[in-house]
Amino acid sequence: MKNKGKINHSVQEGIFFLLVGAALLGYAVTSYGKAFNKDWGQSPYLFPLMVAAAFMVLALCLIKEGTAEWKRTTEGERSGNMASRAAGNWKGIGIVLVLCVIYYAVLMYLKMPYITVGIFTFFLTFSTFEVATWLFLIVMMMYMGVRKPVILIPVPLGVTLFLSIAFRTMLNVLLP
Repeated sequence: MKNKGKINHSVQEGIFFLLVGAALLGYAVTSYGKAFNKDWGQSPYLFPLMVAAAFMVLALCLIKEGTAEWKRTTEGERSGNMASRAAGNWKGIGIVLVLCVIYYAVLMYLKMPYITVGIFTFFLTFSTFEVATWLFLIVMMMYMGVRKPVILIPVPLGVTLFLSIAFRTMLNVLLP
């Protein structure tokens, strides 16, 4: 049977995320061009550049997966699956976007005092970034279906500590 009909939702989402990645890439490159610091290693625009590259690679993988699925399915299966997936996808995307906006607003508007903890000769500074990121990751993991406290508590804590140490200590990049 010929593959006529609507395009697969994975392909549509992949194209959307590819465009978002391209916009983020454009933002990082143009902002870097306007910045006074011309060293990518010390530039705060290196992280958006890396995120944009990852976004674009993952979007291309999603497009490839969607086209392969589209070629495998028949016309009748395609129309039934697409209608049921479309409603759930937009709701999920909306929830994730709202959570991201709340996280961004917390980082932007909520300021807490810096707390420095010293372990032997290693000092770690906690601020709004660490607290907000830890809570954001917990909420996102719960939304994605993770319910085990053994995973739900240490994984976001480890990711947050890794990001904090990597950016503050190793890269000397200021975090909110």
